[in-house]
Amino acid sequence: MNKYNYSNGFEMDPVPFDSSAADRIKELMSVYNITQVEFAKHVGISQKQLSFILNRKAYMSVQVARQIEQATGLNARLLLELDLAYQLENTKMKTEKKIIPFEWLNSNKTPIST
Repeated sequence: MNKYNYSNGFEMDPVPFDSSAADRIKELMSVYNITQVEFAKHVGISQKQLSFILNRKAYMSVQVARQIEQATGLNARLLLELDLAYQLENTKMKTEKKIIPFEWLNSNKTPIST
């Protein structure tokens, strides 16, 4: 068994923004040769719901992410973070309103550190 020193960090490549939880699930299904019907039944969701997730027509809920984690070992937080990152990068705002930034946005006096 390998021993790891977890107090020493290492740099990881960022997850690409064109990747989502759907990609991880598809990869898992491919590796283990699992059909959508089998996967959905095992996870406890409908095949239609799984199809919507895999085709990025819908994003999974926290509950579904937890069910997938229990069935597969894929971390629920990772799945949700992948979906959120994908949505932030690939979804346009639904409003056409002009949003005016606060005056402090472009100054060095931001109220909270980021």
